[in-house]
Amino acid sequence: MLKNCAYALLLLGMAATLPLSAVAAPAAPQNAPGISHIVPVQGYGERCHWLRERIRELEARLYYSPPGERPRLERRLAEYRGEFRGACRRWY
Repeated sequence: MLKNCAYALLLLGMAATLPLSAVAAPAAPQNAPGISHIVPVQGYGERCHWLRERIRELEARLYYSPPGERPRLERRLAEYRGEFRGACRRWY
């Protein structure tokens, strides 16, 4: 019991001697970060990477596809290319 009280008093004494500046806000005012031209959007690059890979895959499949399947692949390829141009071209 005496040992527990001694530890409690030791911890209380240490807490009382901590300087207030360690807990308080900094003395100098903090400026806001400057405005950047980079827009942080999580997952944005992943979508562009996915689109680029699908475009490459469809181009390869289109080269070896039978004539009956080509119009469907060309439509999908045009959709992916349009989305890539609209969303990703300014970043890459």
